[in-house]
Amino acid sequence: MVVGSGLPPLADPNDEDAANHHVLKAFLPSTEPLKIGQTVPATFVCMHNNRALMTFAFMLGTTERVQLSTESDQDNAFAIWVDSYPTSQRLRRAIDLIMPAVSGKLYLELNCSTADSSKLLSELELANFTGCVKARSEEQKSRSAMLLYEGRVAGAIYGRKDAQETFAVEKAISLIKGDIAGADTFLQVYELPQDVVLAMSALFLGCPLAKDESKAMLDYFDTTLMSISLTGETGCLTYSEDSSPDILIFINKGTPFGGYKIAEQEYIENAETLLSEIRKNEKGSIEAHILPEHLLSEAMTFGYKLHGSKA
Repeated sequence: MVVGSGLPPLADPNDEDAANHHVLKAFLPSTEPLKIGQTVPATFVCMHNNRALMTFAFMLGTTERVQLSTESDQDNAFAIWVDSYPTSQRLRRAIDLIMPAVSGKLYLELNCSTADSSKLLSELELANFTGCVKARSEEQKSRSAMLLYEGRVAGAIYGRKDAQETFAVEKAISLIKGDIAGADTFLQVYELPQDVVLAMSALFLGCPLAKDESKAMLDYFDTTLMSISLTGETGCLTYSEDSSPDILIFINKGTPFGGYKIAEQEYIENAETLLSEIRKNEKGSIEAHILPEHLLSEAMTFGYKLHGSKA
């Protein structure tokens, strides 16, 4: 049986590119006759540049969250992605992974005991704010950060003294919002360049590239850079000398444009400086994450809602 399925819907059905909005076809093998409209379990794999990005296994075609959703098609398209996103997170994420303000100047610093944190989140969302919100809760003994892209959450880290695990992004967002609602939480809010935030968000919402363990570190490093350059993808590379990331390399549409030295808390505008530093090392490991282009299309709202209900 052939199942026809459209790409994520266009933001404007009357768009001039509608004619090129192709129908995807999938083959669903069955040993029994199937009736039109019959509900059956099925698995579909989404491919991008010969990579398997995600797998859907479902009965009704979407996850329960989407079936019951009253959100827009664009919000639902993002929800489908995050519900299907690979759950294995190999990075041990400390709050220092998210860089400080490039200019060194804070946009806002406040104590939640004297500020309306709910109003703040709403204002950041309405302003399409791009940057970071860092929080420190004395009661929870926690430190956390949310990476914001145009008013939506594109990444989140939550660390607590009594918690050893790495929290998934959506869980981290929920815990951060809980802390922000407390009176003993301190916040820092500052802007970051859009291209930096977009590249860094690949660590949280993007797709990890498969790693060839038989290759030496530098061979894999150069091969990965060449592959990303040829496909024009946006993403982030991490270099770790030991177990924790030491350097981030930011890539926009296939071109490295800058990076971040985590221990020094330093943004480096010249990516080649960091690339040369990594190439001098014969030990360590490289991880690569890319943002599939459909995540950034008009058919999808990128990121989680900052204020109110879930994405």
